[in-house]
Amino acid sequence: MTKLILATENFPYGKGETSFIIPELLRLRQHYDITVISHADEEQIRGGMTAKMPDGIKLICFGRPNLTLADKIKAPVLFILDRNARREIREIWREKEDRKERLYQSISFFAQTLSDQKKLRKSGIFSMQEPIVYYSFWYTYFCYSAVRECGKDRYPNIRLVTRTHGVDLYHERIPGKRQPFKHRMEEGLDAILFACDYGKRYYIERIRQNIDETKLYLCRLGTEPVSAPDRCGGQDVWHVISCSNVIGLKRIPLIIDGLSLIRDKKIHWTHIGDGADLEKVKDYAREKLGEKENIKYTFQGYMENAQVIQYYREHPADCFITTSSTEGGCPVSIQEAMKFGIPVIGTDVGGITEMIGENGILLPADPNGEEVAAAIRKMMSLDVETVNMMRNVSRRLWEKDYNIDVNMISLLEILNSLENAG
Repeated sequence: MTKLILATENFPYGKGETSFIIPELLRLRQHYDITVISHADEEQIRGGMTAKMPDGIKLICFGRPNLTLADKIKAPVLFILDRNARREIREIWREKEDRKERLYQSISFFAQTLSDQKKLRKSGIFSMQEPIVYYSFWYTYFCYSAVRECGKDRYPNIRLVTRTHGVDLYHERIPGKRQPFKHRMEEGLDAILFACDYGKRYYIERIRQNIDETKLYLCRLGTEPVSAPDRCGGQDVWHVISCSNVIGLKRIPLIIDGLSLIRDKKIHWTHIGDGADLEKVKDYAREKLGEKENIKYTFQGYMENAQVIQYYREHPADCFITTSSTEGGCPVSIQEAMKFGIPVIGTDVGGITEMIGENGILLPADPNGEEVAAAIRKMMSLDVETVNMMRNVSRRLWEKDYNIDVNMISLLEILNSLENAG
């Protein structure tokens, strides 16, 4: 059985990756001997696993690159001596924008890469005796460390694959607005997997013009099947639900602004998720909604994916809403709502655009409170026949594009084709 090495940011520690990774692992383990390399930091590891590792999968903890003072002093010197890093310098200089910040980003990225590469080499996880797929779940430093360590002249038996999502793809998501070492990584990769078509087009247009597109694949994430629901909501009080981290780019206060402008409808809004801005957002909700008799709200806090699914089963929702300012792919939170046949209101950003058609209402990329309120009012005003049509479309779109069983067929076909390549 082929060995597959899955490099993660923090899985199975922390909260961010579990809902993406577990569905794939449960299916990949039927075809591969899997080892997970986690880059969780010490605090996350001390906190213990937040996800149960599927049986038969091995785990290695590399941790975050822990750069000593000596490492930080040596990094600029090693950077200048490295041929690919010098190419980075030339590109940054030609671009003439944010040179100082971009150079700092590249040097930091390079130092993290060298640290991780040492751990890869010391681990002895690579050999020339067996076929290996190295699958980096993010297009970041631990992808580049494998590219540097596993050159085809050294390990012709290894295939290198990465996913890319948002912070590891879009220039505007990081300081300096330039993704470091993308050209260098791409040259050593066998495949780059995109979670949405928007991300793939962005890569071609903004990052790597004139690329050989045969190594670029649209390979969406997916969620576990559930039986199709008989109904969603339909009670006297309209149930709006949102689910995300409570951080700035998710713009939860915009939902509150929209709800505060609705005076003639009874609504219960539920938000699932926590984050750095949770208390601030709760205070804002009390300020804007606290005295409105027609609007009730609940902050459920963080839930494991299984708890979210159970919540949808027990609390039928009339509408899902997201006002995110950016999305790397097609959000799992929306996928979960769609598979329960819930209509969606969402912003015209990233992969969200691909998820909303006749099943909901697409907001502008940067809406104001009145536009959010107008979308909610419009959804509430629809007749039963139209709402049922939206529900059916949501479910059908999920079955077609976001069913993990369907999407894993595509992923396995990609991996098999790479293994069989000369």
